Amino acid sequence: MPYYVLIPFAVFFICCLSQFWFIGKVRNVLIERHPETYLNIEKLCIFPQQSLWRFTRGGRYKALQDNELNRHVRNLKRLNAVAIVAWLVFGIGVFTAPMS
Repeated sequence: MPYYVLIPFAVFFICCLSQFWFIGKVRNVLIERHPETYLNIEKLCIFPQQSLWRFTRGGRYKALQDNELNRHVRNLKRLNAVAIVAWLVFGIGVFTAPMS
């Protein structure tokens, strides 16, 4: 398998690791500016951080009308899109690359 096929996988891997940093930013903004909302969404799930993922995927963050929170969630969604595209490119590359 050619080495250039690993480039999209590296992009995907970096995106996956960066998502934790961005979800931490969302968490910090919620704790600092909207603690009651943070406590309410954390009560909904058993696993830590699962409620934050649901909160960002749904549109509930828009009701808070916080520009900084909106910016972090937008960046998180963009990062998710890049990760999905990189994974698809990697998958296509694995199956179409010439074997040596």
